[in-house]
Amino acid sequence: MSTEPGSVLDPAGPPRRVALVLARYGAGPAAPTGVSPAELARAALADSYEVLADLVGVRSGIAGPAAVTTLLWPGGLRRPDVSVGELASGLAGEADELVVVAADVPDLPALVLAKAFKVLHRSDAVVAPARTGGGCVALGLRLPLARWLAGMDLDLDADLVARLTAAAPARGLVAAAPDWHRLRTPADLRRLDPGLEGWEETRALLEGTPGSSRNSVAAAPAAGGVG
Repeated sequence: MSTEPGSVLDPAGPPRRVALVLARYGAGPAAPTGVSPAELARAALADSYEVLADLVGVRSGIAGPAAVTTLLWPGGLRRPDVSVGELASGLAGEADELVVVAADVPDLPALVLAKAFKVLHRSDAVVAPARTGGGCVALGLRLPLARWLAGMDLDLDADLVARLTAAAPARGLVAAAPDWHRLRTPADLRRLDPGLEGWEETRALLEGTPGSSRNSVAAAPAAGGVG
């Protein structure tokens, strides 16, 4: 029987944490005139994954088709494009906490994910809502999944705060993480925060394009701090 640090048999050890970007929630629909939706989806996916890959003490990866393997850092995880519930079930033996993230959040602050992981020791699920358009930017789950979560549709485009809160058998089993914005329409591009480091591929792709030039992105109002 294993007693590796972080396993359920070693409660004193740190939790085994995994974070995955879900490629199916791509930024293609946000592409402005002059930018290929496929290219924007790939750039935003790469930048969203970079946020996860920089997290300390977290194994990171992408859930999507085999083609996403080219974006992974050495040792990065590649999981198939299946439901969140199936991902959670497949990781239950090798992780204690899982956070899944939409692939259309290239400038997501790592602090959002850090706060999501922080509360999973006392909650079964944590949701970081999207600021506009409904849904969420990230969903955290304690593994193995609690019985009340098994079989639920954990779609990041759905109102998971309401759905999970209504289904939870007790208060406190669902926690909230800071909200952030997603890129789902061309208008959402103005929410990109030029003051934040990162999102290099998305930034480079959008520079000089009509309706989403470097000047228009730089002139966008600050998206606000993480609260």
